[in-house]
Amino acid sequence: TGAGLAPLPTQRPIPVWFGAASDRAYERAGRLGDGWFPMMEPGPGLDYARAQVERAAAAAGRDVVGMEGRIGWTGDPDKAAADIAAWRAAGATHLSVNTMNAGLATVDDHLAALERVAADLT
Repeated sequence: TGAGLAPLPTQRPIPVWFGAASDRAYERAGRLGDGWFPMMEPGPGLDYARAQVERAAAAAGRDVVGMEGRIGWTGDPDKAAADIAAWRAAGATHLSVNTMNAGLATVDDHLAALERVAADLT
């Protein structure tokens, strides 16, 4: 009861994104969500899930929702580039980069890894 949100967001309504890993969740993400976080890598499982989300969005009279891919930074820029390309080909509209468990020691190390990935995207 004592929770609040301050300052209030300037964008209204706040976009709602769903994590989804089942047919029911794919339907819910497509019907209600502004985007979804697939709980898998690109491939046949993702193709199936994306079709379910898109089908539910269309049935609800909505445009296709966003999809955020996720890659793990391992220190190998070629692997990161390949992973990004796979998500791009799969139709991801957003991408997050996980630098945890990459052996990075400081916040600056994590930021440098993210800057490296961002530079490689341009």
